[in-house]
Amino acid sequence: MASNWKRLSYTASTSSPTNEPADGTLWYHTATDEADIMAHNGTTWVGYATAYATTDPNGPQFSATAPTTQSDGTALVTNDLWIDTSDLENYPKLYKYNTSATLSSTNTANQVAVTTSGAAWELVDKADQTTEDGVVFADARYHTAADKADSLSTGGAGTASSIKDLLSDGFLDPDAPNPDNYPQGIMLWNTRRSGYNVKEYKNSYITTTKYPGSGATGLGNIRASNESVSTYFPDRWVTKSSNNADCSGSFGRKAQRKVIVEQLKSEIDTNQAIREDQRGFNVIACPGYPELMSNMINLNTDRNNTAFVVGDTPMRLEGTSTAIQNWANNTASALDNGDDGLVSASDYLGVFYPSGQTTDNTGKSIVVPPSHMMLRTLANNDNIAFPWFAPSGTRRGIVDNATSVGYIDTASGEFQTISVTESVRDSMHEVKVNPITFFSGAGIVNFGNLTKTSASSALDRINVSRLAVYLRTQLDAIAKPFIFEPNDELTRNEIKGAIESFLLELTGQRALYDFLVVCDDTNNTPTRIDRNELYVDIAIEPIKSVEFIYIPLRIKNTGEIAKLGN
Repeated sequence: MASNWKRLSYTASTSSPTNEPADGTLWYHTATDEADIMAHNGTTWVGYATAYATTDPNGPQFSATAPTTQSDGTALVTNDLWIDTSDLENYPKLYKYNTSATLSSTNTANQVAVTTSGAAWELVDKADQTTEDGVVFADARYHTAADKADSLSTGGAGTASSIKDLLSDGFLDPDAPNPDNYPQGIMLWNTRRSGYNVKEYKNSYITTTKYPGSGATGLGNIRASNESVSTYFPDRWVTKSSNNADCSGSFGRKAQRKVIVEQLKSEIDTNQAIREDQRGFNVIACPGYPELMSNMINLNTDRNNTAFVVGDTPMRLEGTSTAIQNWANNTASALDNGDDGLVSASDYLGVFYPSGQTTDNTGKSIVVPPSHMMLRTLANNDNIAFPWFAPSGTRRGIVDNATSVGYIDTASGEFQTISVTESVRDSMHEVKVNPITFFSGAGIVNFGNLTKTSASSALDRINVSRLAVYLRTQLDAIAKPFIFEPNDELTRNEIKGAIESFLLELTGQRALYDFLVVCDDTNNTPTRIDRNELYVDIAIEPIKSVEFIYIPLRIKNTGEIAKLGN
């Protein structure tokens, strides 16, 4: 079998590759218990213990429950750090200890709110990069000042310094965030040394060309110590998984996914070959990646909307009306499509829910996105009918490449089989998400025909949208032979006749109720002719699909029906 997919050079481990990696090597740093956190001392970034001398001597504590003492058994103090590992999906849940925290409670006897002071762990807002209580996520360093010199002599980025050694060291790489831009007290989560993210090895990342001398803006403590970057080994591990839209860091599976999504987006946005007329296709999908919907819509726009985009819902989206509607309505105010919400809309986009379960070539059970099922359903629909027939219902919407439908439970990571009930389907119809569900006697069926359009028109149905796609493609082929022909009445009559013949055939194939083609001197004025233009105006009445069947049942007394018949 031929494939355009290639295997990535990708390492997953708790420690960096021991040999000098090739430029561009990716490393998924799997450790969830390593975090180099620095603090702003009013002048620059320093090791956390330098800023807060009495805090835990081993740095932040990692545990699923709140610590009651420091790691060596001594009492907790203000500014001690705890990272909650019970919720890796939202890693890092970073807490700072406050011995004078404000505690609120309610006196149940008389329902009076009571405010007291006491020690407590306070959750740090990961989206706060402006106040002294916030945290910045960025690359800052990989070594202490002493280990930096060793990396130059041994070659390569070297072995990472321990978190404990970094606690009392103020060394910074020159690409660290400029401390002048942040307030005293704010923390810096050093993503270069910390774990649970994706890093890329870059050759000649730190050179005198990029950082030409002492005192350059952004050199952090190098500026303060007047140190030259010429003593640096130039290669570095650089965090590949970019921050989230709110500037909080991305970690774990989300970090891995970000790396893939960013590359996929780049491939779609910069690929000119798939934008050429010679590349013929009428369906676009990127299975498993709802983040790519906007990019696929833009690609389709560049191709004059000659394809239909099949959009996925997140695999972890719960099968409740509230969860689905919140996602489709983007109540979380997400800036891009993804787990948090749906942003894109188009007359040529269909969104489907839920995911499915099937087996791979080895017989192992796997979870597949909705587009995996719908691509085959669309192909089957076009094989037994036409693109302008709805790929839905028990005749043409059968899903035969999955055994069940459901979603991945976030807490357990397991696939949860569901049945999309009628009430959930109704709520999905309101937000234009198409349900894939199980019906007794029919099996798994796509039971929706809606596009994610932002307007009210006939294009809010998939069969009409795909008819428009088909018409654009075929009309372009019909018109091409008339390019460079004389712009006169004979040519206008010829192209009009060819188009009418084509549309008449579609009328017989149940695509159109009626149509009208105008190509004469009313829409081909002398001005347009002088611009070497020929206009053909087409109006169509597409056939709509049946989506609601009403069958009133009337109860009659004995003999009444016979009387009505007479």
